[in-house]
Amino acid sequence: MRRTAWLLLLLSVACGENLSHTPPPMDHFFFPLGLALTPVAGGNAVAGGNQALLVVSANFDLRYDKEQGATLLSVDPRRYDEASGTGSLGRPGGALVKLGSGAQLGSYAGPITLADATSCPGLAAGPRGFVASRYTRKLYQFPVGADGSIAPCTGAFCTIDLDLDLMDPAAVETACRADGKRQSLFVGYLRSPPLGSYGSGTAWLSEFDMGSLASPPRTFPLAPGPVSAMAFDALTDRLYAVGRFAGLIAPLFILELPPCSSVDKDKDTCPKPNLQTVDLYSALTGAELVGIALSNPQPGRPRRAYISAAVYDEGYAAAIRARPTFDVGGAILVVDLEEDVVGQPAARVRSVVPIGLGAGAVRVLPVRPGLADLVVVPSSEEGSIQLYDDEVGAVIRVVTTDADSGAPEAGRIPSAIVVEDRGAEALVYVASFKDGTLSVLRVPMADPTSADLLRDGAGKPLRIGSTQP
Repeated sequence: MRRTAWLLLLLSVACGENLSHTPPPMDHFFFPLGLALTPVAGGNAVAGGNQALLVVSANFDLRYDKEQGATLLSVDPRRYDEASGTGSLGRPGGALVKLGSGAQLGSYAGPITLADATSCPGLAAGPRGFVASRYTRKLYQFPVGADGSIAPCTGAFCTIDLDLDLMDPAAVETACRADGKRQSLFVGYLRSPPLGSYGSGTAWLSEFDMGSLASPPRTFPLAPGPVSAMAFDALTDRLYAVGRFAGLIAPLFILELPPCSSVDKDKDTCPKPNLQTVDLYSALTGAELVGIALSNPQPGRPRRAYISAAVYDEGYAAAIRARPTFDVGGAILVVDLEEDVVGQPAARVRSVVPIGLGAGAVRVLPVRPGLADLVVVPSSEEGSIQLYDDEVGAVIRVVTTDADSGAPEAGRIPSAIVVEDRGAEALVYVASFKDGTLSVLRVPMADPTSADLLRDGAGKPLRIGSTQP
């Protein structure tokens, strides 16, 4: 039987919590669970680079201070120099090329979302990153410099309390209108107790108005299935979310958002989001939805969602009335996002594509004009990375283990991922939760079957960061 490694680690921490108040290190990653990219004015040290990597380290074993033991670092990824065949990712020995001093936040920190002029038109302040802490149940805000740097937040609303009745805030997603009339940030919770007429395992969201963080958030329920991931479609002004185990269901939540923010000064006149819930369980029995990404909009092509799912034993789950602690498979669900005859949102599973155990986050690569999407998903339990091509409807490349050592080439427990658009190629940064390193998958857009990790002269995968001591 297999378990997700972080669940085992969480259980061990709960049984014997480390009470250390040791400050966290600011020179390497430890249990990275959040990745984002931010533009760098003037470019990076390596010619052609114009992005900095924002990396959240979770302090998942509570080795460091619980209240401020996670970190957010900005680093220059320093591309591999193909002409000379030498490595320039990080520095010799794995030390990082940091941009700014970095910052600390509450432990069990997870995904990070970046709010800037691109993702949120009209946002008054400069770029900022938002991360939630499952340990402190707070939302943290960090300003991002034009040079990609991160420093501790010193202004107002650096730390914002989340609903204390709900547990494990994790997913964060911006949902801003192009006209600037709504600048919302949504936070999802992985667990919830019974609250009023809502049972245990209900999905809840907190909505913040980033233009007025002095206003308290509005927290509201959806339906059974705590939110594990979200994706916003600016074209239709819809927020999509996928739910975790809450009985034998696999909910996809579709929220049609109003043009205003329900937490601003006119909240009494702002309508609530219209919710549609689509149960995808019949398309894949035993599915627990994990991640979601939306297709690139292209003329003449249907809009789709790509949803990763862990697959458990349905019969065993029914017998024990709980989520089994092991998986029997993984999959990508390719879902057509349709509208019914009266224009209401709907969804239909087009295909189910098997992948490895421990299906994780989903990311769509940059658009290929005239061709369907390329999608990347890591499988944490197998230590593999899958590249799915929706043009052919199949996984076309799998990065697995080293032929000599048998170790996962992308590091142990590949988890968080982020994609950089480099024009003729895409770079996929993949965080190893266990090793505290990042690998880089290079995908030639014209020949994706040749995708491979960036390697040194001996053929070994290059890493950003050093292995945990």
